Parts: sequence; structure tokens; C-alpha cells
Amino acid sequence: MKPKQIVIYGLLSFLIASAIGIYVYFQGSYDEKPDGTLQKYIHSLENQDYEKLYELMSKESLEQSGVTREQFIQKYGSIYSGMDVSTIKVYAGTPIQSEQKSSYIVVYTADISTFIGEINETYKLNLIQEKSSQGKVWKIKWDASLILPDMVKGDKVRIKVLKPDRGEITDRDGNSLATKGMVYEWGITPANLGGNPDSAILKISDYFNISEDEIRKALAQKWVKPDYFVPVMRIENPIIPDDLPGVSIRPKDVRYYPLEEAAAHLIGYVRQVTQEDLERDKDGYYMPDDWIGKSGLEQSMEKQLRGQKGGIIEITDEHGRRKSIVAQKPAVNGQNLKLTISSQLQFDLYDALSRDAGAAVMMDPVQGDLLALVSTPTYNPNKMVSGLSQSEWDAYSQNQNLPFLNRFTNRYAPGSVFKAITAAAGLTEKVTTPGKIHQIKGLHWSKDASWGGYYVTRVKDVANVNMVDALVYSDNIYFAKEALEMGSSKFIEGIRKFGFGENFNLDSLYLKPSQYANKDNLDLASEILLSDTSYGQGEMLMSPIHLAASFTPFANMGIMVEPVLVAGEQEHSSTQQVITPEVADKVKDALIQVVRRSGGTAHALSSSKHILAAKTGTAELKLKKGEKGQENGFLVAFDTESPSFLLAAVIEKVNGRGGSHYVVDKLRPFLAEK
Repeated sequence: MKPKQIVIYGLLSFLIASAIGIYVYFQGSYDEKPDGTLQKYIHSLENQDYEKLYELMSKESLEQSGVTREQFIQKYGSIYSGMDVSTIKVYAGTPIQSEQKSSYIVVYTADISTFIGEINETYKLNLIQEKSSQGKVWKIKWDASLILPDMVKGDKVRIKVLKPDRGEITDRDGNSLATKGMVYEWGITPANLGGNPDSAILKISDYFNISEDEIRKALAQKWVKPDYFVPVMRIENPIIPDDLPGVSIRPKDVRYYPLEEAAAHLIGYVRQVTQEDLERDKDGYYMPDDWIGKSGLEQSMEKQLRGQKGGIIEITDEHGRRKSIVAQKPAVNGQNLKLTISSQLQFDLYDALSRDAGAAVMMDPVQGDLLALVSTPTYNPNKMVSGLSQSEWDAYSQNQNLPFLNRFTNRYAPGSVFKAITAAAGLTEKVTTPGKIHQIKGLHWSKDASWGGYYVTRVKDVANVNMVDALVYSDNIYFAKEALEMGSSKFIEGIRKFGFGENFNLDSLYLKPSQYANKDNLDLASEILLSDTSYGQGEMLMSPIHLAASFTPFANMGIMVEPVLVAGEQEHSSTQQVITPEVADKVKDALIQVVRRSGGTAHALSSSKHILAAKTGTAELKLKKGEKGQENGFLVAFDTESPSFLLAAVIEKVNGRGGSHYVVDKLRPFLAEK
């Protein structure tokens, strides 16, 4: 190596060694300087690491305050957790040395995020020297003002959560659909069960017709203490025998649903939050004793209905007297929600449809107001709030008709009711005309040999069929022929504008868009799928809500009206001229004949005081031709004189009960009255 290189390498080695020495020196002396202790304090406080915070405090100050390590950690933890502190950000000034040079004063501010928002506090911290085994070190003189500036020894922090009133849900006339209510519940005070608790529990079980296991499970909850009242179940009659040991009755404020089963799927219900709810709560809003919407509008409109909590954080003296308010924020009550629903129509339609599995939608075909949304079978939301007994839960969960399923948002193959839309598409494309006749022989038809063994069936053998006849008698073959003549492209163009792919801004109902096929192009090569789709089978799926909306053009001069659920939103809903008034009138006139003609599938409605237009349908669910599947019956009907209502309904499993005729007969009394 050359001499010049040796000098350079030697110089580099010296510089590196010097740097390491300087680093080690400052690292080793970091704790001995006030800044080092201050930075550790800030880091521990911001991370809410109270154990490390404790280590930074002077022993003398802790002894003077009478605070042990455990008490120190518990005090910080309980106060900050009670305030629901999420973050602490400290902004410290420069330490100011005292005249004796043995202490420093630091003034700093802290932004503390609590359950009622951010609070800003200014603190004063004293750094003093204290002897240790390593020599003199800088420690912090502790007193209660380091938790909150106004605190002194003996003070406490009292935290009050101000809960908002949940917004009410009302119908179009202001009648309550979800409101405040009061119920009575019976419960047990364990200490009052007497000397033979097993015998007492058996007696209680027999009286209330509830299993002993349910009672024991309630009494075994972690929070239960001997002198606590343990609620078990709601009770209708608040009068009980005096000789039931340990049992008492208490009133309870609850969310109450006046229509009970009649509007359960629409309104939903609230329940006390679960651990899963708390884990999903990214905003940290909920506490273990809060209530949360679990179904229906109560769930989908939760943020609007719940409001915003407020609270008070205050410092009290050792006797519990308020000394100062650290922060306060008023609660903001939840928003009230006014619906377009009519309570009377909702109840009456539920009563008409009950005892069957199905759904019904009633709407104003001109304004778009949803007047009733019914799904059956159903459940009692008031019992969901107060708690079900095991037998009640079993009755719901073991019901094969699925009472928790919301059927007015469920999607079905609509069957022959869809033929009205196929007729409108054909008229628009000028393929269909009211007088055009198809000559059809028998009950089965296939286009040619290319269809193999597949064929279209109909229920009435009529030789010469025009559009009106095909709607009156619900002729599948007629509409299959018309769709094939239109072709997939024109057929799709004609039906798509009737609301397919839309959920009508009804996110609050979790409404999925309807579909006419699994793929947008309806599989252009499949004539069989096209023919099946023409009469509402194939891959078509429509919700009862969409079905109702899709018929509004026939009652409204060709204008399709978007369904509206929340009062006041009519002005934001959209309308669209999907067919001409002439086409709408031709279809409407044919649908009137479905009711008027003696052979019409809805002729049973002809006794109504209104001039009704209607279409019925029966959709069969099966995997292959020739087998028997579940049949669902449909009815769509509307008033034609001064259109004020349109009803769309489906009843499941109408096999052997008359198909769609069963639906007509079921709803005829309701339509006659309305």
C-alpha cells in the first residue's frame, strides 16, 4: 500500500472511531439530561404506557401522594379509559431551569381525543434530580394535576355519557311505526331465592313455562351478584303470585313497534350490542349497554336514527361535589323518519296475506309512494327486543317457511305476469299488434327439430290467438312466438327500460337489481331461453317491488315511476317515458279484459267497485322439463279510472291450490274494500 493511501485510511479510521465515541457518550448521558426524561415522558404518555410513565416519577413525590405502583397504573387507566381516550398528542416547550439549577419546569399542551371530541389541556411539569444507583438522574415530580390540570390529591374524574333519543319512524299520517314504549319484565334476585334455590327455580320454571336451564343461564351471567335484579323475560300481565320466591316485576323502557308482525320485515328491530358488534365498530361509537339496529330500516338507517352521544367530563372532590367541567357536549337526538307507508293498508294487506308464505307491494302508480310492503310469514319484533324464550326461538328457527326472510325484496321468476311487458315490447317494436293472430294447435309447441325434445306449453287450447286473447288466457306459446319474431336484440331493447338493473335508490331496503338473464346479451344463440324469458321464466328474476314499478307505465300513460319509501323524496325520484301512451293504453285495455272476460285468469276481481286491470301468473321452479317443481302464484292489479293504487303479490307453493287463482281469491276481499 502506498504511503498516501495509508494516511487516508488512518484518517478515516480516526473519524469513525470519534463518531462512535461521541454517539456512545451522548447515548450514555441521555438519561442524565432533562430532555431525555422529558422525551421518555412524552412517548409513554402518547402511547398510554402507564407502567413506563410510573418509572419516570420521583419516589419522593409518589410517597407524598400516597400512590402505589398499582394505584398509579389503575388511576391513569380507569380515567383515560372512562374518557374513551383514543389518542394523546403532546406539544412540549423548552425546559426552563430554576435558579438553583437543580430543577426544570416544562409547560406543555396535550390534545386528548375523547368520546365527546378533542379536548386541549395545558400542563406544568417539574423535573428534579434524584439519587440512584447510577448517580443522579432526572425524574418527574408527580401529583394529580399531571392527569388533568385542575386535579389535586383526593379528586376524582366523573364521566357521564349523555345518550340521544333514537329517532322515531312514522307512517305517512304520522302514526308510529317505531317509537318509545314500556314493557314489564320479570326477573329474579338470587339472594331472595331462599334456602332451597333448586326448589325455587323449579317452581318458577313451572309457573312461567320456561326451562330451568334458561333460568340458570340467566343467573350465571358474569355481571350477576346476589342482590342484583336479573331480568329473564317480558311479561304481558304484571301481576304474579306472591309465593314465587325471588321473583319481581319491573317496568322497562324499550323500542316499541305498534304494528308488530305486520311491518316486521320493513321496520326491523333493535337489540343490545354484542361483542361482534363492538369488534365491527370502527368508529368506537358503541358501548356494551348500547342498542343497535339489527334488521330492516332500524339496521340500514342506524346512523341517522341513533343520533350522536354527548357527555360531561368533570372533576369532583373527594365528597363527589363538582369542582370543574373539563369538557361537555350535548347529545344530538336521532333523526325522525317519515315513510310513505300507510299503517292501515300495511296491516290490512298483512292480514289478507297471512297464513301463507309470500309478499305483497302496494304503491301509488302516479306519485311512486310505496303504501304497503308485506312479507309473510313473519315474526314479532317486540319479542326480538325484549328477548325470546327458547320455545319461541325454536318456533321461528324451525319454521320451514323461513319467517326471517324478507320476501318483498326477494327475487323470483315472475312467470306470466311478465307477458304484459313482452306485449309492450312487441307493440313498441311493431312486431305485435292487438289484432295479429297466431294459429296454434294443442297445448304444446316447439319451433322445429332443432329444439330437440324441448317444447312450450300452455293451459288453454285456443286455435286462433291474438294479443288480447294471449293476455286473457295467459298463452305462453303466443308470446314465445312473438319474442322469436322480435329476436333477442329487439326483445332486450324493449324490456330493459322497464327497470332492469336498477334498485331505484332503495338501498335502505337492501334491494338488489332485477335481471332478465344471467348475461346481458340473453345468450343470443339460444332461442329456447328467449322464448322462456318472454313469459317470465328462463333466467329472469324480479323482486315484488320491481314488479310493481314495472307495471306503472300501464297505469300512467307510459311513464315508469320510481318507487319511493321516505316521504319528501318524491321530488328526487326519477320518472321515464318507457313506452308511448298509445302502447300503454293498448296493454291496459287488454289487462282490463283479463278481469272482465269470463274466461280471464283474474275474472274473480270483476265484482270490484273499481275498473281493475290485472295480470296473473304461475311460475314453476324445476331443474328440467317434465319434472314437477314448486309453483309460485303472482297477481298484479291496478285501478284504471283514477289510478291511486297498484298491487303486486306473490304466494309461494301454490301447487294443487289453483296456482295464480289462489292468489286472486286470497286478495279479492282486500281489493274489494280498497
